[in-house]
Amino acid sequence: MKYVGLLVSSICVTLVVLVNFYYNSITLDMQKMEDYVMEINIISEEVIKNSSEIDKNKKEYVDRLVKIKDGIKSSKTSFLVCDYKEYKIKSIDSLIKTISKNEDKYLNDFNLYSKLGDDELEGLINKKFVSILSRPSNRQVRTQQAKGLEVTYLFNKAYI
Repeated sequence: MKYVGLLVSSICVTLVVLVNFYYNSITLDMQKMEDYVMEINIISEEVIKNSSEIDKNKKEYVDRLVKIKDGIKSSKTSFLVCDYKEYKIKSIDSLIKTISKNEDKYLNDFNLYSKLGDDELEGLINKKFVSILSRPSNRQVRTQQAKGLEVTYLFNKAYI
C-alpha cells in the first residue's frame, strides 16, 4: 500500500514537469518572435494613424514588412506555434497590400488574421489552466483604439 502513494506522487511530478515543458516551449517560441510582433504592431499603428506619412515612404514600410515576414518564417520555433506563425504571416501580407495599394479593405483582413493569431495563442496558453498551476500571468496587453480599428501589443516575458 505504501507504494501506491509513491506511484501517485511520481505521476503527479511527471505531469507537472510535462506541463512546465509545454509552457516553456511556448514562451521560448514567443520570445523568438517577440521583436517581430512588436515591429508589426508599431507599423500597423502608423498605418492606422499616419496614412499620409505612410504614403511618402511606401517602399521603406513594405521593405520593413518583408524583412519581418522573412524573419518570422525563418525563426526556429516548435510545432506548437505553427498556426500562430501562419496567421502572423497572413496578417503581414494583408498589411503589405494595404500599404502598397492604399485600400482599407485589406486592413480588415489584417485585423482578422491578427485576431485569429491572438485566439490561437490564447488557446495554446489556456489561461484557466495556467492560473491554477502557476502564479499570475505576466502577460500584458495594451489596446489602443484608433479610427475604430484595434491595435494590440503583446509582450511575453519569462522568468528564468
